[in-house]
Order: sequence, then structure tokens, then C-alpha cells
Amino acid sequence: MNMKHIFPLAVAFMLAAFSPSWISAQEYVAPKVTISKEKVRSGGKVFYSHVVQERQTIYSISKAYGVTMEEIYEANPALKLETEGLKKDQILLIPYKGDIQENVEPEVKTEPVTTVQETPQEPAQEANEEYFIHRVKWYEDLDAIAKKYKVSKESIKNINRMTSDKVKRRQELKIPRDPAVWEGRTVTEEPNNNEPEVINPEVDTDTTGVTGKEGKDSILDDLFVREGHHDVNITMLLPFSATKSGDRTSFMDFYCGALMASRVLGSDGVNLDIHTFDVGGGNMPVTQQRLASSDFAIGPVSKSDIMRAAGINDGATWIVSPLDMQVETLTDSLDRIIQAPTPTRIQVKDMVDWIKSDMRHGDRVIVVTPASPESDYLNMVQDEMAEAGLPHITTTLGSMRSQMVSGGVNRIVLACEYTERSTVFLIEALRNLYMLSGKNSEVVLYSTSKIRTYDQIEVEQLHKVNLHTSVTYSVDYDSKEVKDFLLQYRALYNAEPSRSAYSGYDLMKYFVTLAHKYGKRWPRALDRVDYKGLQSDFKLVKTASGSYVNNAVRRVVYNPDYSVSLVR
Repeated sequence: MNMKHIFPLAVAFMLAAFSPSWISAQEYVAPKVTISKEKVRSGGKVFYSHVVQERQTIYSISKAYGVTMEEIYEANPALKLETEGLKKDQILLIPYKGDIQENVEPEVKTEPVTTVQETPQEPAQEANEEYFIHRVKWYEDLDAIAKKYKVSKESIKNINRMTSDKVKRRQELKIPRDPAVWEGRTVTEEPNNNEPEVINPEVDTDTTGVTGKEGKDSILDDLFVREGHHDVNITMLLPFSATKSGDRTSFMDFYCGALMASRVLGSDGVNLDIHTFDVGGGNMPVTQQRLASSDFAIGPVSKSDIMRAAGINDGATWIVSPLDMQVETLTDSLDRIIQAPTPTRIQVKDMVDWIKSDMRHGDRVIVVTPASPESDYLNMVQDEMAEAGLPHITTTLGSMRSQMVSGGVNRIVLACEYTERSTVFLIEALRNLYMLSGKNSEVVLYSTSKIRTYDQIEVEQLHKVNLHTSVTYSVDYDSKEVKDFLLQYRALYNAEPSRSAYSGYDLMKYFVTLAHKYGKRWPRALDRVDYKGLQSDFKLVKTASGSYVNNAVRRVVYNPDYSVSLVR
């Protein structure tokens, strides 16, 4: 598992989250500088070979290695560090003094020491008139390799029959001796990275929670997408420096949950490369090239930020909307958008289907609205009831009691927008239902997930009215998987996981599992492979524009004995 972007960022953000500096979006905790294990010899002196990581500074590097900034400047005159500064993936020579306390023990005598060349030395084992071989290091991308050998990216891609800029650790690339010969050619297929490109129906890499849909085409579909094990490259775009402190905490929790999933996947042999960007405060510091090199991007969060990211992306990769249900509207017009949270309309449809399946002779469905009933939520409820052929009465709170029946079950829907302005209506409606329930009137309240977000609502009332809610998220704390997650999360972060933490875990686990199992063809498995997570499920349905919307819904019942049951 490639950790070069995961834990430096995790440490920085965790420290920030528990200190006053997190309040200011301008303050920054520098990522940890890990001392390199590689050494080289130049001019009779021994140096560490340090690869510059994102947001590292000369100061932080010098402190980690126990040298001065001037010594680093003097060791790297060709880089013009004093005037041009550091660049990501630059290789710095750091003077080795032999007395640095570090996690690895630097022993020049027992480690191979190479000589720094003015130009890269070609591997001796490969003798070919057209090219020589370069083995990709974990910190290199195609830009760095092309710059290293002073050839164009186009020539490297063409001689290796590559259709994208993605390279993998330890991949052997042909480097053309005469790059001009390989420029301007047309590439028709992508390399297999030194492995035979065979789709083997006997190979399966099943991961707990992921199941293929059954059907007459399931075998052919599985053969079509299966490719074995693959490294996964991810870009995360999260607003860590959001204006509201509550939002910052939520996004930090989401990130921590995603890191937990990465840790689990890494222990299972999945190699991940995660690049994380702070897109808070209107920033969008990501390039199309970065997105194109990713299997998918998680985030941004808000609808407006996803539109901006989609403009930069221009179809280069898939963008996963992690938390905002309103992004669903973009999936009708933009391609390569995946709406991960189940939209409200899908929850409403499930709620109506649930009411219909529960209906018995003598029951009545009552839709209760505020005094000003016009709302998108009410329209969704009425449209779905008409589609399902479900008879119902629409009334206001003042007339609700007169519409209730005594010989059957009153199945109630509170049709409001579930915004801050709805608080008074919801509190008053629940108080009335609480008082009426059991007095010659049996009441069952049906709702979507938003009703559970109001702190002002007393949970006792939800149990009294036997709340049946169709939700996009719900945690079964009795399951072994959840118990294991809780123990690990508490041990790592010394905190309780929030809903956002569970969301980050489930989302990262699902999409990485697909990309790891199916490789570059993983999007073709999106509507064929479902996933049951710790808190959320994924059942993706393709839209007309080629994007995907999650249609998975969990059903939760608040029982009169104050227990909560996950019934689906």
C-alpha cells in the first residue's frame, strides 16, 4: 500500500482538528518528513536522496535531517532552490553526517552507494538499439520520468503503447533512445504492465460485502469486467478549511473513516495511491492531469464545487459525490458523476412502497402538511403515491385528528421540506401524534432520513408513534463488522466515529474494491455489483447521461419498547 500521501496528511489534519489553529483556514501543520533510506555519492561525499512531497518546505526538510537550509542549497546548486523554491517529486541531495537519530539505521558500509550522474545511467542488463528500460519507482509519475531522461511524454507513451499517463510502481517502461522517431504516432491499445492480458474465469477476488447480481447475463458480464488485482489511484477533494467549524469536523471525520478503509484494504494486499487536496474556501487546486491519472475522485462535497471540478475534469475520470444528496440533479446533465448518498426522491419512493406493503383492510393513509402546503417534498410524496396507486387523504395539522380512523391503522406522512423552518411544524405534529396514539387510534409514522436530524425532537415520541423510516444510512451496532470498526477507530483516533466517518469508510471500501478487482474496466461493474456497508448500501443505477445514482435504501423501525430495528 502506497502511504506517501495518506499518513502525512492524516497526522497534519488530526493535530489541527484538536488545536486552536484549526479555527483559522490560513494556518497549516506541515506534513511529517520521513528520512530517506537511499544514499548516493557525489564528489566524494555521501548524501541522502530525498524525494520532495507535497507541501514540504526547505525548512521542514532541513529540521528532519539535522542540516541547515544553506547546506541543502549548496548541495543542490542546479535546482536554484533559493530563487525557484521546491517542486513536488524533486530529488534533493541532503548531506549525510552519520549521526542522525531516525527510524532506520543509516549504515553506508552495508548499503549500496551509487554515484550521481549528470545524466541518467541506462540499466546495464538491457541492450537494445531503440530503447532502454526504466523501472518505475513509487514516487515517480510520467512527467518526472520524461524530465529525468530528457524525452517527451508522447514518445514514452507511444513506444509503450500507452493510452493514458498512468504508471505503476515497479512497472518496466521502455525509454526511447531517439524520441523523435516515436512522436506523432497513433496508439490503439494500452500495455499490460508486464502481465499477460488474460481474463481468467477461474480467478475470483471476492471481498466481503460485495456481491454480483444474478441473472441470465451475469456470467458474461463478470467475464467481461474481471481482470484480477490492480493498484488503485485516488484523488480526494475535501473542504477541510470550510467556514463552519461543524462542517470542518464532519469532513475531517469522513477523511478519517476513508483512511480506516485504506488501512484495512492495504492489509489485504491492495496497493493504494491517495492524493488529498483541501478545496475549502472556494479553492480548487487540482489539475485535469491529476484527475486523469486517478481511477476516481472522491469529492468535492457541495453541488457548486462538483460543477467546478467537473469543468476541470472534462470527463477525464469519475467524480464520486460523497455527502450532498442535492448533487443528483447534476447526474442528468453531466457524465462520469456518481451520486453516492441515496437521493430524497428514492427514499420517498421506498417509503411509499413500504406503506403500500403494510396496508390492511380498514387502514388509512394521511398526508399532513403545514399551513402553506406547497413544497417539492409534498409533490414527490403525492407523485409516488399516484404512481403506486395508493389512496390517501391530504390535510393540515389542525384537521388531522378528524381524518383518523379508529378501527384500523393510521399511516401518517409529514410532508414538509425538513429544513430549519420546518422545526416548529414537526415538533407540534409529533406532540399531537404522541397524544393521539393509543387513544382509540393506532398510529404509524412514515418518514425519510431527515426527521432523525432534529435535535429538538424527543426520541421517546418517535418510539411512541412507531416511526418507520426509509433512510440512506443506519448502523447496526450488533454486527461484528461494526464492533470491529468501532474498536479500531477508537484505538487510532481516540474518538467515537460519527455518521461522516462511517460514510468515508463505506465509500472508500466499495469503490476501491471495484477498482482493485476489475482494473480500468471497473465502471462497467457499477450497476452489476451491489455492496452492503457498515452504515450505507450501494445499488447504483445508470442515468441517461451516463452517470450513476445510488438507489439503495435501508428501512429502520423505532419500536414501542424503545429498541431500533434494521428491517432491510
